[in-house]
Amino acid sequence: MNVARYRRSPIRSRVLAGSLLLAVIGAVATGPAAGAVPLSHASHASPVSAARPGHPALSGPAPGTVSWSVEPASATGPDTRTIYKYLNIQPGSTIFDHVAVFNRSSQAAAFSIYATDATGTTASGALTLLPANSRPFSIGAWTAFPGHGGQLSIIIPGGKGVILPFTIKVPRRATPGDHVGGMIASVGVPHRASNGQLVTVYERIAVPMELRITGKLVAALTVESVSVGFSTPFNPFGGGSAHVTYSVANTGNVLLAGTQVVTVTGPFGAKSTIRMHALPTILPGDSVRYGVSSGGLYPAGSIGAQVAVTPAWPKDATPLPVTLASADASGSTFAFPWALLVLVILLAGALYGWRRLGRGRRRAHQAEIALAVEQARKETERRLLGGSNGKSGPTSAFESTKSDASGAKPAASGAKPAASGPKPTASGPKPTASGPKPTKPGGSTTAKPPASTTRPATPAAKPVEPDKPVEPATQSARPSPATQADSPNGVSQPE
Repeated sequence: MNVARYRRSPIRSRVLAGSLLLAVIGAVATGPAAGAVPLSHASHASPVSAARPGHPALSGPAPGTVSWSVEPASATGPDTRTIYKYLNIQPGSTIFDHVAVFNRSSQAAAFSIYATDATGTTASGALTLLPANSRPFSIGAWTAFPGHGGQLSIIIPGGKGVILPFTIKVPRRATPGDHVGGMIASVGVPHRASNGQLVTVYERIAVPMELRITGKLVAALTVESVSVGFSTPFNPFGGGSAHVTYSVANTGNVLLAGTQVVTVTGPFGAKSTIRMHALPTILPGDSVRYGVSSGGLYPAGSIGAQVAVTPAWPKDATPLPVTLASADASGSTFAFPWALLVLVILLAGALYGWRRLGRGRRRAHQAEIALAVEQARKETERRLLGGSNGKSGPTSAFESTKSDASGAKPAASGAKPAASGPKPTASGPKPTASGPKPTKPGGSTTAKPPASTTRPATPAAKPVEPDKPVEPATQSARPSPATQADSPNGVSQPE
């Protein structure tokens, strides 16, 4: 690898232009076949496969398949490098280097060789490059093959390899920092699609390219877009899982790696610390997205997450005399126990329904009791009043006894003067129901007429027990022996 710098001297520019012209003429005169070397000459090299340098070369491919490798090389053959790395390159410089492409198949194959820019790295550390139809704007745009421009097409016989020179012309206004890309060798391999149509699939193998331009170098990582989610469990008393997603971005202009730690906190003092895998080499201006979950958190409040990143230099990088500062960011969400809320609502609804059902049953039972009491009251009144149809006459032995007792009262009062002697009795004949009321001598109150046995009892009158009034009335109605002897009719006469 040779590095040259552009200078403003016109003589220097003319000499350089002449040298390039002679190199192009020599390359055209010899042709690509002159640059081909036998495969056995590169047996000691480490081929690049699937953008992972250092893997052993493929051997013994099946007939009809294409196998190849791409390696850094010098003008005479492959060297021990696994990547193209150029450090402390000043703007306006030109880099001269070589690439070795080997066809490890048994048949000849057509290769397209060119350089392109890297777009980033994956979480596993794989380098991602621009698609074949995308135009590069950094190191891929600065790389060219003498006499062929930015892309070279060549047919390499089976079991042979070629060493091709290329140049990297760094613009004078190139930004300081690391510029990353890849040297690619692609092959169009025919494949038959599921519908039977024959299509050509271009497969690529690349060697990484890293170029650092001098100037103000900044090394910094930041944590961005921290998002916290929560998965509520179906068990109302069980714990859920918090899902944390975030991005680690390289906000500097040099390649950086590092370590990362995620801390998740929950209600009731719950806390978990998750040590993630080491960060891959992150390109300047690129970011890597991560996601992690933490379980055993009860959804009863705020769920928080803090992501801390400590930057470090890549393993094969030369440390710079700058301070690497840690970065962190946090996010949170509110977890609500929806399963427990649903359970509480169901229990409250069941309790309310049970109370309503019990209240309805009590009301129905009370209504039945009230109806039975009303029916009993009406039946009692009907029996006491002789029915509600207006028929006369006693309907029970109680009413008959009451009528007999009320009718015997005048006889008993008439017998009292005979038993007591000279006490005056009511004068005049025995009053009847239709005659005038008799009066007692001496201005006494009028005597009550005898009650008729046919008079209905007054509803408002308090019923009298049948046994007590009947017995005195019967005894008072009996005539004494003296009275029966005086009156032939058995009725006492007043004196």
